[in-house]
Amino acid sequence: MNEGEARSLVVAALNDAASVFNDAGVSDRLRSPNGDVTIEELNLDSLDMVEWTMQMEVRTGLIVDPAELAGAVNLSDVVQVIAAKLNARDGQ
Repeated sequence: MNEGEARSLVVAALNDAASVFNDAGVSDRLRSPNGDVTIEELNLDSLDMVEWTMQMEVRTGLIVDPAELAGAVNLSDVVQVIAAKLNARDGQ
């Protein structure tokens, strides 16, 4: 799976988990294929992070430990983690 496809999954999961699309500036960058935001800009609390992780699991069939995402600074970091896990699972 390429990063563009992984990004779509991650952003869709984020949309289901949190209300970040209510912030126009963040929303525009999330909708842009090359836009990036910091995790801090998403204003997610710990419950939002758990819900986002669960939504990624539902969409990908992966088990995602929130600790795997703890070092993520930007959305693109999360996308890279998920893409790598999907590729490892699929033997790519």
